[in-house]
Amino acid sequence: MKLKVNQEDLYQGIQTTSKAVSSKTTLPILSGILLETQDDKIKLVGTDLEIGIECFVEAEIISEGSIVLPAKYLTSIVRELPSEEIILTTEESNNTAQIKCGNSQFNIHGSPTDEFPLLPEVESGINFSISQEKLKAIIDQIEFAVSDDESKPFLNGGLMLVENGSIKVASTDTYRLAYREDKIDAPNLEVDEIIIPSKTLSELSKLLSDSEDEVQISITENQALFNFSGISIVSRLIEGQFPNYKQVIPDQNSTTAQVNKDRLLSATKRAALLAKQDSNIIKINLKSDKLIITANTPEVGQAYEEVPIDLEGEETEIAFNARYLIDCLKVISDENVNLELSGSLSPGVIKTTSECEYIYVIMPVRSA
Repeated sequence: MKLKVNQEDLYQGIQTTSKAVSSKTTLPILSGILLETQDDKIKLVGTDLEIGIECFVEAEIISEGSIVLPAKYLTSIVRELPSEEIILTTEESNNTAQIKCGNSQFNIHGSPTDEFPLLPEVESGINFSISQEKLKAIIDQIEFAVSDDESKPFLNGGLMLVENGSIKVASTDTYRLAYREDKIDAPNLEVDEIIIPSKTLSELSKLLSDSEDEVQISITENQALFNFSGISIVSRLIEGQFPNYKQVIPDQNSTTAQVNKDRLLSATKRAALLAKQDSNIIKINLKSDKLIITANTPEVGQAYEEVPIDLEGEETEIAFNARYLIDCLKVISDENVNLELSGSLSPGVIKTTSECEYIYVIMPVRSA
């Protein structure tokens, strides 16, 4: 194989596919990136068998071929090369590659491509599309609440379903639940509940842009395919039964406070500086016209914050893990949010005031 490719284009392609490369694997081949010529492009593929990412980079193909090169060294080398044309040549007889750029030359050892696992093809699935901007926002608003408890694998991803022209996504780690619902242009489409792994959600969010360009999504019984901007992501789906998120969302409350999101976020961040180091507890007290946040660490000091609110219902107080509240507020773009409470021992609920529905349920903590 011999080809010429722009350094910046190749580096971007390597960065994209390396997100799927396994850092801890018993299969050495999975620590590499597959490079293969295809027409007037070079195809790059990375996979850890859970997620696979494929992308194409424009190149001048002099002779065809393929090789698997170690992602760690390939990334480091191409990153440091000048922004000029790269000449990549491989020797099939001993699986080596020569990388030349300007006055720089590297020779690195690779592996034959017949050992590299092919990305599974997603065929005859359920297909629909959504804008990159919308899918990115949906993922960002639920991904942080995914559980990392490996004893409950069905919580190690985000639930997704489509019904009645809406896409619905949820995640929970049992301490909080994030739910987002939004409209898509598929009024008659139905996709049963699937669970998308946390890593797939994370890498999707990093690669999606804030554009109206569409993502083509295909769903089968055990796989999901995402196609956008010349990138393909294939992911396995998590087996198991996701908890009934509808039962977790309270259907009534005794107190509703509308509050400016940025003010609440800033006040919570400041109060959290003096929250108890091990439990991160802040107390929230809702008065007729203000929300009071306090934090106390006896050996350090106390914090007090006031935020103006519009209150409906009873005055009340509750204690939360500050980080759980901050995580939610950081991903909301609305100017105002509603905080709904039903006493100090019932879950609190944060809702957006815009058309797209976002609900965040956070469990209270018992404070001393």
